[in-house]
Amino acid sequence: MSDGARGFDDSDVSGPHSGVSKAPEGLLGQTIDQRYRVDALLGEGGMGLVYRVTHTHLNKPLAIKVLRRENTRDPEVLARFRREAESASAIGNQHIIDISDFGVLEDGSTYFVMECLEGIDLIDAIDVAQRMPEERAIRIARQLCRALAAAHDAGIIHRDLKPENVFLTRRNETEDFVKVLDFGIAKVANGPKRLTQAGEVLGTPHYMSPEQCEGDNVDHRTDIYALGVLLYEMVTGHVPHDADTMMGILTKHMYEDPIPPKVRVPHVSEQLEQVIMRCLEKKAEQRYQTMHEIEADLQRVHAGQQPVGANTVTLTPTRPPAPARQRVSPIYLGGLGVAVLALIGTLAFGAYSDRNAESSTDGLSPSTAAPAAPVPTPIADAADAQQTEVETAPPKRVRRKPRRHAKPSPPRDQAILDPWK
Repeated sequence: MSDGARGFDDSDVSGPHSGVSKAPEGLLGQTIDQRYRVDALLGEGGMGLVYRVTHTHLNKPLAIKVLRRENTRDPEVLARFRREAESASAIGNQHIIDISDFGVLEDGSTYFVMECLEGIDLIDAIDVAQRMPEERAIRIARQLCRALAAAHDAGIIHRDLKPENVFLTRRNETEDFVKVLDFGIAKVANGPKRLTQAGEVLGTPHYMSPEQCEGDNVDHRTDIYALGVLLYEMVTGHVPHDADTMMGILTKHMYEDPIPPKVRVPHVSEQLEQVIMRCLEKKAEQRYQTMHEIEADLQRVHAGQQPVGANTVTLTPTRPPAPARQRVSPIYLGGLGVAVLALIGTLAFGAYSDRNAESSTDGLSPSTAAPAAPVPTPIADAADAQQTEVETAPPKRVRRKPRRHAKPSPPRDQAILDPWK
């Protein structure tokens, strides 16, 4: 028997783990509350240890999770431990671990009793398969949708959904029957007391939503993001975002788009890729809004149909959005058009004036050409303004601009060309 020791990993990234109890086997062979005989140590985590026990009156195998003695002095850890038992038992879904009893040992340690499961957790299943067949991944994900939908309907958010907290067992003739474990950092909507402070980061980095990475308040859609990560990992064998440090992973969740599954594994269907990428949207309002929507689309994908998508307007699921084009002001366009027309008119008028000037002097020698008007200068204008009589200076002859011919002009008499010699 095994309850999935890795499945009961109740660690988080909010603080250091407590050390291992000095005598974790101290309860072996003892009988708790005159009915639970402790048979074996199954596993341990940051908050407590898990034992396999037998109910002496019913001869039924069960599991007991015992909070470490040193943690019982921490009110917040104790409150989370109680919250785990209360949250799981309040949901009452067949895909949620069943918790049947709660008590305190003689040394003050708190414990709760839960069903003992035989099977493996999802992380081991992924390691064995490397990449799961699409049909199997969809079957597991649909059961997760039902479990988490029941939790969300009860106002409970898991906040630490990861392969270690998903256990696969066999029930009747059903393989891969899913059980969701470890509600140790679950958030209860409208709960009587907040167990976390603003900005505190709780969860496992590879499976945390962007808003969870930022330390913001989260709602049930953070579990939708984590489900997308699980689906991605099941069909590709990789998590969407990985890095050498925890901060590197959190940063990628917040700012980097994941590589589409089909890029990693080409045989993944486009329909399933759309569902996965919709779950992994950065903004919560652009993801699926409920687990019921995801399960319905997974059923469509299983039947070979096109997924409908979330009941919201979202971006293209497998590609980053195209950059938004800035709208150009009509006033700016009108002004630009007027300026272009004015420039064209100026150039045309200048060309027309040059042609008229050339045509008026064609065929005339410098001696017969009309004298050029004197060019006024600012200095001359100032002098004229001070004088009472206007003095007229003899006209100064200037050179005529050469004619523009495609071929050179025939030779002409130098005396005519340059009368000053």
